[in-house]
Amino acid sequence: MTYPFRFTHIDQPQVELRAFRQWGGLTVRALRASAGKHDGGFIADHRLVFYTSGPVQTECGCDGAVQRRLQAPGDFDIVPANVAGFWEDAEPTEMLSVRMSQDLLHDTAEALGAPGGQARISPRLSARDPLIEHVVRALAAELAAPSPAARLYADGLAVALASRLLQGFATTPWRLAQTLSKPQLRRIVDYVEANLDAELTLPELAAVAGVSVPHLTTLFRRTMGRSVHRYVVERRVQRARALLLAGERSIARVAYETGFAHQSHLARWMRRLLGVTPAEVLRAV
Repeated sequence: MTYPFRFTHIDQPQVELRAFRQWGGLTVRALRASAGKHDGGFIADHRLVFYTSGPVQTECGCDGAVQRRLQAPGDFDIVPANVAGFWEDAEPTEMLSVRMSQDLLHDTAEALGAPGGQARISPRLSARDPLIEHVVRALAAELAAPSPAARLYADGLAVALASRLLQGFATTPWRLAQTLSKPQLRRIVDYVEANLDAELTLPELAAVAGVSVPHLTTLFRRTMGRSVHRYVVERRVQRARALLLAGERSIARVAYETGFAHQSHLARWMRRLLGVTPAEVLRAV
């Protein structure tokens, strides 16, 4: 097969770091790479390179496999830890480089009950996956946010990404239980309702359900149709609305009592979920 393009090589291809954020074993970088050939090198972390620009003609390689393709936004490559790779683009390219520590992936595999408590992910070139795209775009939004995400949200994204990589791209896949049991779900719901004003974390909610954190994030989404973080925020917004309608508290006080960082944080989520602001709710009283 022939390709109707010719790469423009430059002596020193450059990679520009545009944004950076880290949550535990997960690191996200927004990058812009010049045209030319780039050596990914050997890195101790697992890497997922998610492309946000294009289409662009590219050639990439990993673990002996080489591919030429027309690269489109939403494509991603998976480079396991300590595996070398390279890429060569005909034009400047923008991407998100998501690095995951070996400990994070190992702990997730062990918690999910992988055979022998271990799992290896396979190199992949030009992959696409709607769940991975959703998580990576959420991470991209956090890069643009003025302050780091809440711990519950960041931990949820990290575990969701690790779980999906293991379940969809492991060398040897395996099956998980499908949903949370009714008693497990009831314990979580009751605990969330009793602690909406606190900084809830995935480890404590997993302990309430009697499962691991990766199991919680996976099974909760399958059971409730949304992430743990989304569910908690929805319950906080509903509680805040009820308190505002009671007419006895200020917006700042309601935000504090429902676990929001500040009243603008409450306003942002209330507008997103209910289509109204706290001030508009108060005016309706």
